Amino acid sequence: MAELLGEAAPAFTTYWASVGRKVRYPAGGGTWEYGFWDAKARSYFTVNRCHTSTVIVNDRTQRSIDTRGGQKSVAELWATNLPGTKDSYYYDFC
Repeated sequence: MAELLGEAAPAFTTYWASVGRKVRYPAGGGTWEYGFWDAKARSYFTVNRCHTSTVIVNDRTQRSIDTRGGQKSVAELWATNLPGTKDSYYYDFC
């Protein structure tokens, strides 16, 4: 999880998609939801300042737009959870 301002760090990188919704409350504030459910890899972040979300599945990346405080940043990719699927989830501050 990205705990430092201006730096994004992967929460998890696995060899199967990270199944199920996870919720974290970063030290920098806000609520971060991420994981693989309903055939999508998802990264959602809500905090009271400019922020972004990113999800990576294998070689595909989806990054949210810079999102204003109080709104949910959304990054989603359709995916299939097969052996060898590599997923990473990020959040960051603008």
